[in-house]
Amino acid sequence: MTRSISLLAVLIPSLLILALLAPVSAGAQSRPYCGTLFACDEPPEEFSEVFAIIEINSTDGDAGFHAKYDGGPWVNVLMIDPDGNVILDQAAAGGLGEQQITENFFESAEPLCETDPEEPDEEVVTFAEFLERFPEGSYMFVGESGDGELIVGETEFSYNIPAAPDISATEDVEFAADETVVVSWAPGSDLGEKCHDQSLIDDGIIPDPTTVEVVGWELVIESDNDEASDPPRVLSVQTPPGQTSVSIPDEFFAQFLEDGFNVFKFEVGAKEETGNQIFSEGTFTIECPTCPEDEEE
Repeated sequence: MTRSISLLAVLIPSLLILALLAPVSAGAQSRPYCGTLFACDEPPEEFSEVFAIIEINSTDGDAGFHAKYDGGPWVNVLMIDPDGNVILDQAAAGGLGEQQITENFFESAEPLCETDPEEPDEEVVTFAEFLERFPEGSYMFVGESGDGELIVGETEFSYNIPAAPDISATEDVEFAADETVVVSWAPGSDLGEKCHDQSLIDDGIIPDPTTVEVVGWELVIESDNDEASDPPRVLSVQTPPGQTSVSIPDEFFAQFLEDGFNVFKFEVGAKEETGNQIFSEGTFTIECPTCPEDEEE
């Protein structure tokens, strides 16, 4: 399988040249990839879903590149950036090669956008450097099935990133024991203290985050203590762009409070049309007279 993916990588430049030189039939002109990647009378099979997005954690101050490709089944996949560079070369081998793969999602490492005095040894990749690594434009996926058939996909990678949600209405709030927990937030004004770079906006590389439309919000809540439950119990809610608060059922907190855990972390994500998303994180507490004092702190 490794040899197959290496062969596919070697063939890609040749395929591109041949495709550009080859005549395209009238029927193929409307077919994706024909005449631009492949000379074909019939289009190759397509992945059912592909995307590439930016995700920023505005609180921690880091950025990552995420991608997904679904369909097939396949044994080999290449991901090619807008400049024609192969940035992912993946192969299934052994039993997995025989079984084949239908879906894969990955997240890049997420180094900090600027140095954190509390973590001076952490790797730093400024947001400008991050964007240089991942140019805006069309990313192509080229796969191979176990039968040697090509599978292709293409997605637009955008620099449209909404502003980080303003979570100050809920951050560090202590709710009374008999009070309904309502998590509220508001649209923000930038990409967060560490990742925001005004020069990128001034130079026209990215749009002003406040002008990027939010198509939906995501709220995630879990205990701030990793030992509170095994497996972890997490509440996740998706809301439309006009809804910026969620009332949380008491039942979600009941067992945590009974077990003495009353500090909760939450994150709110803003999502834009192409999938780019940015999160803000905070914590809140619920009054709990029987909880250990250190947990309340």
